[in-house]
Formats: sequence, C-alpha cells, structure tokens
Amino acid sequence: MTIDYDLTIEDMVALTQYHSERSPRGMRRRRVVQGLLVLVFILLLFSAVDNISKQGADLSAGWIAVSSVPLICPIILLVLVFSAGVRRWSNSRSVHKAFPDVEPGSTIASQQLTVTADEIHVRADGGEMALAWDEVADISRTEERLFVFGTAEQALVVPQRAFADPAAYDAFYDQLQSYRDLSSS
Repeated sequence: MTIDYDLTIEDMVALTQYHSERSPRGMRRRRVVQGLLVLVFILLLFSAVDNISKQGADLSAGWIAVSSVPLICPIILLVLVFSAGVRRWSNSRSVHKAFPDVEPGSTIASQQLTVTADEIHVRADGGEMALAWDEVADISRTEERLFVFGTAEQALVVPQRAFADPAAYDAFYDQLQSYRDLSSS
C-alpha cells in the first residue's frame, strides 16, 4: 500500500511532541534535569530552614520571608521543568524556529509512504527512511494523525487527511498493527 501526502507545520509540531514523549534519551535527559532541580531545591530549603533556626525564635515575619527568597527561583524552575504544557510550548517553538517562513497550514514537505509486510518505507523531499517491522517500537494514533516510533528513535507522522475517509484511516492503522504483530510473533 502506498499513500502520498503533504506535511504541514502542525503535523511537524505534533510529531515533535510525540517524539519528545516517547524518546528514551529525551526522557532520561528530562529526569536528570528534574532530579538536579529537586536536589538544588532541597539544599536551598535546608539552608533556609537552618539559617532561620540558628537565628532563634524571635524572628520577624519579614526576616523569615527574606530568608526564603532563594527558594523562589528553584520553585519556578521546578514548575517549568515538570510542566507538560511548557514542553509542548517548547516543542512548538522549536518547530516554528526551524520553519520560520512557513504559514500555519502550509506544506512543509511532501511524503510518500509505502507499507509492505517487510517494512515501512518513507520517501520525502529531503531523503528516504525505511523501518523493518522489528524496528517499530510504537504505533499510536489520534483523531488527526497516526505516529510510528522506531527503536533507533526515528519517528514519522501520517495525517488523517491523507485518507479518503475515516474508515480508510482506521483500516490503515489496523494494517500497520497487524504487520507489527506478525513481526513480533
């Protein structure tokens, strides 16, 4: 089965988000940063509590508040690093920076996807990629897009609009799943 379709900037944003959520390397990097920020926060919290306790019981509320100011920055960083919304915004921003002159809804690239019992083969304006079924780690879909994630962390997106109707989109997804299931058995 072969399908031809155009990728828009919205498809690329969705692909970047999907890749970000599934990439083991990205998740490890995110966990390291999160762990370091939690460690810094704990150290600063301990320092603030220790400083307050050494000063005695007759401290003013203003002095306690000033002693706690160093905690504000790590708290903000913790919120930013643990927030999925911030990651989505960052992913979207990086795609828009990569394609600065592309208007929303405009075509970024044209792709041809061929699916056989042996592999998924993608040909785009900039090159080609082939994934054997045993290299496919994940196949997911939303109402608007289908995603394939490879074991070497490559990913691809197929928009639902590439199909004549929702039934064809569902049949394509089912076909991908069946090829993947056959390769793992």
